[in-house]
Amino acid sequence: MKLLRCPKCGGKLEAITYEDIEVDRCCQCNGIWFDSSEADNLKQLKGSENIDIGRLRDNQKEVLDTDIPCPHCHIAMVKMFDLDKHPIWYETCPQCQGIWFDAGEFKKFKDNFSRPKLLSRALNFFRLKK
Repeated sequence: MKLLRCPKCGGKLEAITYEDIEVDRCCQCNGIWFDSSEADNLKQLKGSENIDIGRLRDNQKEVLDTDIPCPHCHIAMVKMFDLDKHPIWYETCPQCQGIWFDAGEFKKFKDNFSRPKLLSRALNFFRLKK
């Protein structure tokens, strides 16, 4: 098996498994690489947020003008912004559809899906006002 390197710090990515779903976590910065549908599958499993052992730094600024290479394809990933209860930046590969979350971001990503979306909450609020 090919050794994967962290696209952010260059550390070794180590395979970890949660309920038969294997992801790769950086041994240095604790960022997590998810192959194609792994993040979507894991966000639905109770307790899966425990694979994210890192903490998102409050003062962390996302660098938008730097290419982050996919650990598998080595092409530049696309920066995505999830604007919800916990706004987060993450990267996704346009070729293999993998997703990279910095330490602490998967917990926030999962929590964003555990409650109704912001738009749904707003629509429900206005329906109650009638």
